[in-house]
Amino acid sequence: MFATFAEAAHEQSLSGLSAADPLLSPIEEARAKQDLYFQTLNQNLPEVSSVKDLEISGPVGNIPIRLVYPMASGPLPCIIFIRGSGFWAGSLDSHARTMRSLSLLSNCVVCAIDYRRTPEFQYPTQRDEVLQLISWLKQNGNQFGISQKFALFGESAGATIALSCALSLRDRGDQDISGLTLFYNNAGGPNPTARAYSQWVWKQYLGHDGLSTNSNAVPLLDDLHGLPPVWLGVGEDDPLMKDTLEVNSKIIASGGKSTLVSYPKLPHAFVMYSGTLKPAYEALEAAALASKNFLKHS
Repeated sequence: MFATFAEAAHEQSLSGLSAADPLLSPIEEARAKQDLYFQTLNQNLPEVSSVKDLEISGPVGNIPIRLVYPMASGPLPCIIFIRGSGFWAGSLDSHARTMRSLSLLSNCVVCAIDYRRTPEFQYPTQRDEVLQLISWLKQNGNQFGISQKFALFGESAGATIALSCALSLRDRGDQDISGLTLFYNNAGGPNPTARAYSQWVWKQYLGHDGLSTNSNAVPLLDDLHGLPPVWLGVGEDDPLMKDTLEVNSKIIASGGKSTLVSYPKLPHAFVMYSGTLKPAYEALEAAALASKNFLKHS
């Protein structure tokens, strides 16, 4: 069932489809190519109890969400899933394997949000849509078999949004979130020495060139005090590993609780390969357990 990362990447490459680069083609063309690439990583999806697609009202229009139910009876705690994909790509289908596996491994409802993408929408739209979803779940979750226990799960750009949400909730004294499970953070803002793609991603999200002084948009500008417990996963070959290490150290320095797990020889976004790569599946399994424990002890 499982392969090495090199074998998994090679098998995926045989499809002839690779990740898109929005610097080389118009954004809609890049998104279409990226969607095809995601499809190759979402074959033979694990069976879940049920899936419900809904729309809720949001700050700039309706927001599509997806509820994924495990093979367990409710009411169940809820993990809010925030995808990565550089803020500009992805959908409710792009991370279907991760969402389904996370639900089954945690015995929680996974609620994914199709937040509005850049460059059409910048920060704080994405953060505010997730905050709106949290409010909606508090008011309506019981109708959908969801208890009043919530955790955030974010990867890459989604981890940035999750941290921004947690900081906003902290600043208004709201303790609705039991914990954060975050993979390969991209939380430090634009780096002038980074590759062009990374700088482009931040420019589209922030809406301007260069550095930012907004510690909510760029969470590593904050000291990260007062957060719920955090679990962090990152591959040792990730060019953004420094961000995850700094998030971990800042949380601990501020008196918070953070668990850091690094995975040898794995790159950025490796969890997408959880269907064929054993370390990726084991990382998702560990993240699911962390999320479950956050919710159990809240």
